[in-house]
Order: sequence, then structure tokens, then C-alpha cells
Amino acid sequence: MLRKEQVRLVRERIVPHEAPVLSLYVDVHPARPENARRGWFIRVKDSLKAFDIPTTLCERVLTLLSEERAQARTLVLFAATDLLERYDLQVELPVVDLAHGRVECRWGEPYVTPLLYALDEYERAGVLYLDRANWRFYEIFLGEIEETTDAFRDVSPEEWQELTRYMPTLYNGWLKERVATHPARFARRVEMWVQRFLKRLAHLLEDVVVERDIRRLVLIGPAEDTHFFEQYLSRSLRSRVVAHVSDIPYPVPSAAQVLEKVSPILEAAERAHEQALLDMVQERAGIWGLDPALEALQSGRLATIIVPWRIEAQVWRCPEGWIASTPEMARVFCPEGEIQQVALRDVIVELAADFGARLEFVRGEAEQRLLTQYGGLAGLPRW
Repeated sequence: MLRKEQVRLVRERIVPHEAPVLSLYVDVHPARPENARRGWFIRVKDSLKAFDIPTTLCERVLTLLSEERAQARTLVLFAATDLLERYDLQVELPVVDLAHGRVECRWGEPYVTPLLYALDEYERAGVLYLDRANWRFYEIFLGEIEETTDAFRDVSPEEWQELTRYMPTLYNGWLKERVATHPARFARRVEMWVQRFLKRLAHLLEDVVVERDIRRLVLIGPAEDTHFFEQYLSRSLRSRVVAHVSDIPYPVPSAAQVLEKVSPILEAAERAHEQALLDMVQERAGIWGLDPALEALQSGRLATIIVPWRIEAQVWRCPEGWIASTPEMARVFCPEGEIQQVALRDVIVELAADFGARLEFVRGEAEQRLLTQYGGLAGLPRW
């Protein structure tokens, strides 16, 4: 998982770096036949030949790419005379055009937009594993998983043992029966202790979720445990729970096994979210079509702009930065200036950021729906 210092390096050193910089995005997904026997490496070498890159820099790049590392889906690299950084990502990136040749290679100004978008906009997910002996929390980001070992560090082993011993009695009815017949005795004290302890765990969980900006939450464990604990979560946390999982087939699953189990669940949640966004376009008097959506975006009227994962559209840009889908529309913005044709994928991220709109890429069925039903671009208004 990308560390904070790596993210800081991208923003503080690579983004402002003086040109020329080699920016390289490569599809290295091992499941694709074209990447068998490191076929991507040959395509990178061919791509580098198209630019006047110093020989010594090319050699350094190829040496770094030759290193064997954990399997990834997308490889990102930035190189200059005083810079050489490689990132192996477990996700695909929008905006970059890897469909044709599976390599996006640029020599000039650093092309950091796709990576920055991923760092800023990919949602973080959390997994709470309710092992009755010791609860564990995992963070998932950019297709990678990491256990957060300090989530419940203040809870002692003795307290976990007490929870393991007493919590099941609360929802199987035994303890409630004892409370009813002996309200002042041991059962009442146990019930109150368990409730206080679960409230404490809920607060600890919320601290981690808020600190790490976790947007989706999966609860793993016996169904009675996860559903019982969910009652103690705040309304905000309950709204982030997308699934309960009780059938993980490992007594003590590894982080990789947890990721394997929850990845399809999180993928389905994302696809459902994308369809819901498109539903909202009609329900909330949204705007769709290339020109109407671009005009609304650049007039500051959109809170969210919805874009297909693979953007094929070409647009026209004025010297001042205004964008239109045709030369005629561009002339409305800049009647005297020289307009330039550019790929929408090259400008959409920066355009959304400039006008304060959240950028939402959609894939699969939602992408096809956006293209066929909404003209390839849609937006949700601020008011």
C-alpha cells in the first residue's frame, strides 16, 4: 500500500518537477495474454524509441523495470536526470489510454494527473473482523490491504476474553431471562459490562474510520455477532456498512484471504453506487450530453460530473482554458484566440478540480448506460 511519504513525494517533487520528465503508465496485468512472458516490457522499449530520451536515462528506466516485484495491474514510473520513481498498483487507472498498445508514454511535462486522481478519489474501505478472541481491522486502498494494528490497542487480552465469554448470552436469550428473574444479580452486571464494552469498541472503530476516511465498511464474523455489534454503531458508521460476511472459510484468515473474500463485495457496491448516480441524474433534474454537461461544469453549476471510464471524446480548448465539443462552440468562448483539439481524458480531471466538481468515473453497465442514454457525459447540479 502506498505510504504517506510516497504520496507526499508525488505532490512535492514530481508534480512541480521541471520538464522534461518521462511519465510512463503500463498495463502489466498478469492475467492478460498479451502480458505473458513480460510482453509489456517489449512494448515499453518500443514506446521509448519514439522520444529523444537520453540513452543513460533509458538504461536506468529499463533496469528499474527489469526488477521482479509483486504482481500488479498498472505500473507507473516517472524519470528524469535527477528522478526515478516506480509505483506498482493493484488497480487500473482511468484517463490513461492503455487500450491501444497498453502503454501510455509521455516525454515533457510530468503527466501525474491519473495517479493523483487515484490517490485523491479512490475510496478507502475498511474490514472489521470480529474474531471473538481479538477483533482486527483492515484498510483497503487501491486494491491492497493492510492490517491496522493499533485500532484496538488499548483493549487488554483479559477484556477480549470476557467479551468472548459473555456476549453470546445477550442475543441467545439466556442472559435476558436471568436478568428478568434476578435483576439485581450477576446477569445484570454482565449485561451492563458488555454494553459498555461494545460502545467503547464502537467509538474506537469510529475514530479509525474517521481518521483514515473509510467510506465503506464490511463486517466479518458470526452473523449474530456482526448484526448485534452494528446496533452500537453511530448512524454515520451504520450508513457505511455495505455487507456482513459470515462464511469466510478460514479459522484465522490472512490479510490476503480477507481481501480475496471482500473484493467482489466492494466491487458490487461500487457498481451499484454508479447506477444510483445515473438514476439521480434524472431524479434531480441533472444535465447530460457532452456540450450541456461541459457548459454547466464550466459555469460552476455542477456538484458532480459523471464520466465514462474509457473516454474517447475529442474536445476543443481555448488559450484561456475553456473547453467545448466542437470548434464552433469553442469560438463562442474565444472568438479571436487560436483553438486546439485535445483529448477530453487529458483535461477532464483538472477541469473538474478547477470548478470544484467531484469527478465520478463509471464502468461496466453504468458506463454503457452513460454512453447510450446520457450522451457520454452527465452531471448533478449544485442546486
